[in-house]
Amino acid sequence: MQVELPLDLPFREAREHFDALYLNYHIRNAGGNISGIADKIGIERTHLYRKLKQLGIKPPKKLGEDKP
Repeated sequence: MQVELPLDLPFREAREHFDALYLNYHIRNAGGNISGIADKIGIERTHLYRKLKQLGIKPPKKLGEDKP
């Protein structure tokens, strides 16, 4: 998988683009398992949830969560 990032952005914006790509990649590969993603990338699960919220990425729903 090759992804091009815009390098002419201010550092903060470029970092946000990278973070979003990176986390979406891991969400897809981990089947949405947030704890597994946090372990794999080496951060606390709560920090990962905060980062997802900051980037506007909705965490995947847990199995059975959409049932009444």
